[in-house]
Amino acid sequence: MQLNIIFFFVLILQLLRLTTTNLLIPGIMTEKVDLMPKSQEYLGFLQSSLNKTEVEVRLKCLENVDIEFEAEVVIRSSPCAKEFIVDKMRFSQVSNLLQFYFENDNKIPPGYDYDKILYYRSKPQRFSCLNSVGDHFLEQIPKFGMKVYNVTPFNQLPSLEPRSRRANDQFPGINGQSIDGGAKDSLTITITKFSADDTKNHTIEAEVQWRGPYGYLSAIDYPLLHFYGFMCIFYTLMALAWLIVCLKHWKDLLRVQFWIGCFYAEYSNMNQTGKSVEGLLELAELTSCLKRTMAHVLVIIVSVGFGVVKPRLGSTLNQVIAVGMLYFIFCAIEGLTRVSKQTTEAVKEKQIAKMPLALLEICIAWWVFSSLISTMRALRLRRNEVFFIKLDNYRVHPILETGDPV
Repeated sequence: MQLNIIFFFVLILQLLRLTTTNLLIPGIMTEKVDLMPKSQEYLGFLQSSLNKTEVEVRLKCLENVDIEFEAEVVIRSSPCAKEFIVDKMRFSQVSNLLQFYFENDNKIPPGYDYDKILYYRSKPQRFSCLNSVGDHFLEQIPKFGMKVYNVTPFNQLPSLEPRSRRANDQFPGINGQSIDGGAKDSLTITITKFSADDTKNHTIEAEVQWRGPYGYLSAIDYPLLHFYGFMCIFYTLMALAWLIVCLKHWKDLLRVQFWIGCFYAEYSNMNQTGKSVEGLLELAELTSCLKRTMAHVLVIIVSVGFGVVKPRLGSTLNQVIAVGMLYFIFCAIEGLTRVSKQTTEAVKEKQIAKMPLALLEICIAWWVFSSLISTMRALRLRRNEVFFIKLDNYRVHPILETGDPV
């Protein structure tokens, strides 16, 4: 037993770890940067980008001070998924390589083996935090896209082959050089370099937005959008089919399903509005009283021998109708008093409302059992096989009523 509990606990931990490591990659990332005097700071954002994705860098001064700084952006790709998309254990390793990625457009870190990357570098721009309103946009005019560069590992001599741009159907991506000509989507890192010349410390806020051709979803998460959309439509159709089957066989549904729905509606409305639905409980009580009245009337009709020893009820029909009406009235009074009187002072009123109903039920029980005895006596006197079968059925009826055979 203990081993099963330990195994279940470990399984839950693994599932939690799996779900937390596969969260959606945001399309808008924001981070604060502390600018130190006479220093350079590098800020990196990792992303998997679709082809024709636009990258926008926004800078915002948190204080209105007379400080100027310089910013420059580099975007580079990698065909190796593990190089940029990292976990917490390797995040510090990638952070230490930000300056290397920024300065070297023809080099890759040791341990990786590929020869082409997509690379983009903007021109440096100066910004001032004095009287700055809103965000500063790190724009490059004229705009141009990423270019393909030849790269070599850092511990090898550079290649003699000049830098060249490959054709659009050949540059590397997530799927590498696949049979479809190579995917144009890529894993990228956006690095912003900040250079501060002032003698004061200052904090700015940097925001990077990746707007793909279909929205903000990354290249890894975008295919799941269609998958979940398909699953949503599929389960909607299944729900409609289930609803049609339920409507077709609505008579076979259990009554408890309807009552569960009513209780849920009452609880939900009470939770949202703080008040009960006007008249809902009263309607439910009246419906219950009607069902109980019909059940008692049917028991009386069967007990007097209608269709067995009596072809018609005659004057007994008026008595049955009168008793049924009285039972419904007393039952309704008791039920409405019970649901409408919620205070402790109404306990006496509830007890008084129960007394007529209890007395009437005692009278109905006496009438039922006395009628059963008369009906069974009449069946014994007839001495017919059909009547003997009916007699056996009537012997079971008192057992259902009292639990003891007659």
